[in-house]
Amino acid sequence: MQIRQLFNWANKYSKAKPSTKERKAFDSFLDDLAKLGKDPNPIDLEKSKTRVWENLKKESQNERSVRQLILVLRKVAAIFLLFSMLGLLIYHTMDKVEQPIFLVKNTGEGMRSMVTLVDGSTVRLNENSKLEYPKDFADDNRVVYLTGEAFFKVTPNTNKPFKVVMDSSEITVLGTSFNINTHKNTEVTVASGRVKVQDKISNKDVVLDQGQQALLRASEIQVKEVNPDYYIGWHTRKLEFEEESIASVFSILERAYGVNIELIMPDGDIDCAITGAYSGERIETILLGFRHILDFSYQTDIETKTIIINMNKCK
Repeated sequence: MQIRQLFNWANKYSKAKPSTKERKAFDSFLDDLAKLGKDPNPIDLEKSKTRVWENLKKESQNERSVRQLILVLRKVAAIFLLFSMLGLLIYHTMDKVEQPIFLVKNTGEGMRSMVTLVDGSTVRLNENSKLEYPKDFADDNRVVYLTGEAFFKVTPNTNKPFKVVMDSSEITVLGTSFNINTHKNTEVTVASGRVKVQDKISNKDVVLDQGQQALLRASEIQVKEVNPDYYIGWHTRKLEFEEESIASVFSILERAYGVNIELIMPDGDIDCAITGAYSGERIETILLGFRHILDFSYQTDIETKTIIINMNKCK
């Protein structure tokens, strides 16, 4: 086999067709033969051939290792290319997913507005407020964003919870009516049903039932029992007072009618309780009615929407 290979080398060599590896091996063998002389010792000749074959074998192994490395690198490159193309495909697919279209409703000073959402829920915005809501809700939830004050009446849907998101808090409901005021500290008042109020900073949450109010202040949630009518009267204009103090009544009127009321009390305490029911009346009409039980005078400043009340005594 080696002798036949030697003749093949000699034939290729003579025709200038040997490979680099073959030329190197053949030249090495010829050099050894030249060193051994005209009548080489058989043992030295065998050693020379063995050395040539060993070198040739090593080079063949090195070439195989290089070929294997190249094959591995090609596989790695192919896998990398596949994942790159897959990532690009996912990116373009996600990019083509239709993003929800959001609508925005703003109310300025002295303005109020009613918004009907796509699911039939209604939102009544108080003045200086902003509501952001999608044109179409997602398949598994209903999310809107509020700044200011609004009264919500949510259409029940147990499969699609309704969520109102504010700067530092959010509430989740299934079907209920409630009022939210974020002008100072976030205040949530439940008129019907149940809502869950969560502070996004502390992750604390509470569940409110009808007639309860949550006040979020400094990552704390305070809950108390209230008359919801006092806090939703700004849009219903239905107010009922049952043995309420003077300060409490005017505070409710201030909120319900969107005005500033400055109450100036005399030096001595006035311990008067007010009871009455009002529906849709103008605030001037309510003040005239109060004069049957209270002795006071008042002035109005239309530009600043301020009513200054000078209280004298109870009648």
